[in-house]
Amino acid sequence: VYGLQRAFKIAGAKYLIMSLWKVPDEQTAQLMTAFYKNWLERKMEIPAAFKAAQREMRTAGLAPYYWAGFVLVE
Repeated sequence: VYGLQRAFKIAGAKYLIMSLWKVPDEQTAQLMTAFYKNWLERKMEIPAAFKAAQREMRTAGLAPYYWAGFVLVE
C-alpha cells in the first residue's frame, strides 16, 4: 500500500482515500456518494467532506466495519 500511495503522491495527487480492508461495494458506494455530495454540492473542503460522510454513515447506524476502514491521506 505504501508504494502505491507514494506513486500517487509523486504523480501530484494532493489527497488519497484508501481502504485498510475490503469493504462491501454497497457501503463503499454509500460513503463515496456522501463524500462527493459534501465536496461538490455543499462545497466543503475535502477533509471535512470525508469526515462528514463517515459521520453520516455512523449516524445511520452502520457498523464501523463499513466506514472506518477508509482513511484520507494528505
